[in-house]
Amino acid sequence: MRIFATGATGFIGLGVARAALDAGHQVTGLVRSTTSSSARDLAELGVALELGDLNDPQTFVASAAEHDAVVHTASTNDASAGAVDQAAVVAVLAAMPSGSALVYTSGAWVYGNTGRRPVTESAAVDPTDLVAWRPAVEQQVLSTAAQRGIGVSVLRPAMVHGHGGGVFALLARMGRDGGVIRLPGDGRNHWPTVHVDDLGTAYVSALEQAAARNPKVDGRILNVVAEEAVEVVTMAEAIRTAIGADTVAPWPVDEARQQLGLFADALALNQSVDGREARRVLEWSPQRPDAITDLTAWPHQ
Repeated sequence: MRIFATGATGFIGLGVARAALDAGHQVTGLVRSTTSSSARDLAELGVALELGDLNDPQTFVASAAEHDAVVHTASTNDASAGAVDQAAVVAVLAAMPSGSALVYTSGAWVYGNTGRRPVTESAAVDPTDLVAWRPAVEQQVLSTAAQRGIGVSVLRPAMVHGHGGGVFALLARMGRDGGVIRLPGDGRNHWPTVHVDDLGTAYVSALEQAAARNPKVDGRILNVVAEEAVEVVTMAEAIRTAIGADTVAPWPVDEARQQLGLFADALALNQSVDGREARRVLEWSPQRPDAITDLTAWPHQ
């Protein structure tokens, strides 16, 4: 397939691009600059570069529509994220022809606090404020794609680790800069996790199955999870040991919010998420190291 990827220079998007290329697909990545180091890295992998701006969908939707499939992983990661995301995906779907396919990126944060009992895709959503807009966009994507005859899957990844990236890079940076890894809350909360390379293969399977209009995948929301719940303080201790930081410390959420905004509340979530359905319908089996093993090896990944 010819795949158009938004967010290709990002942590998840790069993982998807690598997996798609490994599977024999052709990938075009949306970039803001063709001369940036991240764009050059993409080009070296064999990704074709398309200059455009997520904030202005008309700069890239025509190109996206010329491809067999689109994977949307991009985000502005700021206060405008919801509006920009919705405008971009609506514009892309309006341009895509019938018979093409789209995979849309959501995330486990839409479930809010779940406690220790793993939630499945059928659970009611209770999104943390940072992504309060996300469930409505999920439903808009599913309904619009169905109306236009476009294969679609919405993926809700767990917390993504691997290659020193993702949210875990923030924790490592804290430890390196100040010697203390601070965890919003008491750190005894849990996060579901998935390695970025395993996540990439799940995306490729979802794209392939949505394009084939496999009813097990097409029109569905899937949790992409390798480990249902890993204690956050244990992961932070693995990073602390690997980088030689002094300590891991709790961080009252009200104080953390002053520095991190609503991101603090998201990091304080206590979650357990069931990923068995994605494994079944995508015929996907995580192969990469679990979170603790991976983070213990930081930064020698």
